[in-house]
Amino acid sequence: MSATVPPDPTPATPDHGGAIAPQVQVRLGQGADAALVSAWLDHIAPLPVPAARARQLMLGELLAQSGRGICLLACDAPDGCGLLACLPAALLPSLELAGFAACASEWWVRPELDGATRRACLDACCATLADWGRAHGIRHALLAPGLVAGHGGAPPGFCLHVNGMWHRSLVPTAKVLG
Repeated sequence: MSATVPPDPTPATPDHGGAIAPQVQVRLGQGADAALVSAWLDHIAPLPVPAARARQLMLGELLAQSGRGICLLACDAPDGCGLLACLPAALLPSLELAGFAACASEWWVRPELDGATRRACLDACCATLADWGRAHGIRHALLAPGLVAGHGGAPPGFCLHVNGMWHRSLVPTAKVLG
């Protein structure tokens, strides 16, 4: 299942500070994206060979949507080739929240992007994470505090939880048969 942010006919929309924020399309990463995302991560943050192999294995598991998490990809092109950012989210059991939570503790973004583009990517990825969570019966989304630092605050719908994470409650969507 792939969720996307629908394209807007305008090339840009105003962001919170009055500057122009670009349109961003977010999609669920899949196994076929492994080489593209792995090369992109290696370019942004190269690792020694053993660690790079371990990262590839973890990335492969997220892209396979194995039930342990997902990887959302923010792109600037409809074909998904212009990778701007990546938000991996792990599914974690939470006794306090009484169910699974989609928890994002990492945020990968192209270093040369301006603040408005970074914010647009984060907002779009978080909106898609919420949609995906609702569709899969995940009732909570959590973001690590460091993810929103320097981005003008938490994305829409998130508030600071007593556990120190940014939290968004997700109401599951009704199943449609047929």
